[in-house]
Amino acid sequence: MKYEEFKAALFAGLKERVGKEKTLSLHQVEKNNGVFLEALVLRKEKERIAPTIYIRQFYELHKKGMEMEKIIDRILRLDQEQKVEVDFSIEAFENYEKARTRVYYKLINYSMNKAMLTKIPYVKYLDLAVVFYYRLEEGQFEGATILVHNCNLEAWGINRRRLLEDAVMNTSRKLPYTFQTMEEVITELTGGEEQEIPGEEGELMYVLTNENKYLGAAALLYPYVLNHIGKVLKNNFYVLPSSIHECILVPDSGQYSRMELMSMVREVNESQVAKEEILSYEVYYYDRNRQALIL
Repeated sequence: MKYEEFKAALFAGLKERVGKEKTLSLHQVEKNNGVFLEALVLRKEKERIAPTIYIRQFYELHKKGMEMEKIIDRILRLDQEQKVEVDFSIEAFENYEKARTRVYYKLINYSMNKAMLTKIPYVKYLDLAVVFYYRLEEGQFEGATILVHNCNLEAWGINRRRLLEDAVMNTSRKLPYTFQTMEEVITELTGGEEQEIPGEEGELMYVLTNENKYLGAAALLYPYVLNHIGKVLKNNFYVLPSSIHECILVPDSGQYSRMELMSMVREVNESQVAKEEILSYEVYYYDRNRQALIL
């Protein structure tokens, strides 16, 4: 069954199950880097907010053999579970005195998100944009995020500076950074088995992210982190924007040229990183004397 056929059958099945109790609508949800995902919304009359359920994941389940009735059952169950969480969390989100401890920042690409940036508060940084999100910190959907829009600032009665100050405080404190060699990261991923990384003896790459390894490229902006890393490495270093989740740091030992590293970033972006997770095609350079990250 093709995607459009699946979507039509899913709509028909859901409408039959919910009847007139809820309205069923389809939305294009804007994600990072101009990616749009189709999502279902089931909403009762007078409900202010309703969960968003992405269709593509269920199409993939159907292609693997899951029957339509089971998919509909799962969607209705997920909708109800999410609704309980949303109802519980909306008051905390609407009241900024409660929300201020749950706002964070992340890094996205500036030029790839110009349309979205007209709707959200941001701070430009190099070829990137610092944007803000609200993070659920308890319940079944702990870790789920809500992008902060300009309309949220108006409703909260705050300006961008206040949001930035709170986000800076929360992000580095609640999502502490991790700095490991590539070998250590791969050892963790392979369950503790040591893996050899191809390359010359003594040549090391490092991974900078946060403890959750989610939206961890923001650690580039943590106070004094790059300065501290420069002291540890005793060298200037290149920063490769691996994705919105992490960066790879390469000491400037003469092993690689900037052009070689840019080629590496482009190849990885095009072959291994989902479009919505690409951070940049540039390579940055940290100068210890200037204590600055530059293009």
